[in-house]
Amino acid sequence: MKQKYINQQGMGIIEILVVVAIIGVSLASLAGLGNFALKVQRQLKQNTIASFLASEEIEAARAIKDGQWSALASLATETPMHPAKSPSSDQWIMEGGEETLNGFTRQIIISNVYRDGSFNIASGGGTLDASTKKITATVSWSDNGQNKQITLVDYLMDWQP
Repeated sequence: MKQKYINQQGMGIIEILVVVAIIGVSLASLAGLGNFALKVQRQLKQNTIASFLASEEIEAARAIKDGQWSALASLATETPMHPAKSPSSDQWIMEGGEETLNGFTRQIIISNVYRDGSFNIASGGGTLDASTKKITATVSWSDNGQNKQITLVDYLMDWQP
C-alpha cells in the first residue's frame, strides 16, 4: 500500500497541467476565431458601403435622366464624374472627377451605346444609339493594403411610358 501511494504523488500535478494546457489551447483558438469573425464583419461592412455608394451613383444618373433626357445625354462621355446635389436646387448633377468619401473613392463614367443590325448592344462598332447610355459606377477602397473595387453597370434609355 505504501508503494502505491509513492508512485501516485506527482499524478495530481500532471493532471492539472494537462487540463491547464487544454484550456489554454482552447482559449487561444477561440481568440483567433473571434479575430477572424471581426475581420470578416469589417470586410462585409466595407463591401456593403461600397455597394450603396455605387448604387447611389446609378440612381443619381437615373434621376437626371428622369428629369430630362437631354441633361444626361449632354454629359461628357468616357470622363470620370461623380454625383453631387445642385447648390441651387434639390436635384442631382454630375461634377467632374472622382469623389472621396470616408476612404471610398467613387466615379461614374457615361458611355455611348452602339447597336448591331439586330438592334442588340454591340461591344465594338455598330450604329450609335442616341437614346441609350451605358452607366458604369465604380467604388474603390483600400483594405489592409489591398485595393478593393466594386463596379456596377446599367443602361439608361430615353423611354417614356
